[in-house]
Amino acid sequence: MSDTAHYRFQSDQARRLARQVTDAAVREKLLEMAEEYGRYADLIEARSTEPGLAAQVTH
Repeated sequence: MSDTAHYRFQSDQARRLARQVTDAAVREKLLEMAEEYGRYADLIEARSTEPGLAAQVTH
């Protein structure tokens, strides 16, 4: 599983759990985590599609 797929999976899992919990604070935290995982996936995707940016990240 690629890093992007991993973070997308984690985001989906957090959203699923958020729909199941009754505690509002826990639900909010899970949704925050889902958003953060989604941002990580987006960042990894963007870095892999921009040739110059990928080289900058490794140095």
